[in-house]
Amino acid sequence: MGETGGDAMREDWDAALNRLLEGVNLDDLQIPLASDTPRPRLTFSSVHDRVADQLREKVRSERMRRDAIANVRRQFEECSSVIDQALASFVATLLDAFHGGGEVRRLPDPREVRSRSWQVLAHRAPTRSDVREVVVTVTLGMRGLDALDRGQPALECRAGTPRNPRLVDFVPATEMRADVEDAVCRAYQDILGTLRFDPAATDLSS
Repeated sequence: MGETGGDAMREDWDAALNRLLEGVNLDDLQIPLASDTPRPRLTFSSVHDRVADQLREKVRSERMRRDAIANVRRQFEECSSVIDQALASFVATLLDAFHGGGEVRRLPDPREVRSRSWQVLAHRAPTRSDVREVVVTVTLGMRGLDALDRGQPALECRAGTPRNPRLVDFVPATEMRADVEDAVCRAYQDILGTLRFDPAATDLSS
């Protein structure tokens, strides 16, 4: 790893440590300067134990957060595979059958993979050109991964069309395939009137 990469990693660890130290609270150990109320006597040992207890809890939370990030990254790859399959089925079931075909393109991943995007291309009406245009986009993203993010790490997915880029937003869950299929079907309904119809003969024979 180069010097730049090492510096970035150290900055991430420093930020994570700073987050652990934020919120250590000794308010209940602060004693008013003047009060008639009897108070217990403080010792270095008792203050040490209180700070240590809070830091142990924060370390435990940090470990749980790192586990959650690892889980989200694994789900990201699993969901990407589901989207690949679902969009291939969309092209085969609908675009090939009624619109003269289509294709799916997975766009190159950004340098820091926090999101992944797909485009579905098909023939638009009224042109008779053989050039396919983007008709549906799907984006899968991860949020809450940065050291200073306070929210829980999570996945989010979006399906859109040229006229409704944010047509459907949803959180991937256990029924990811069904959720993707539903979102893409809604996108298909949105752009159906803009597609060129070129039905396959086999779909009109019955």
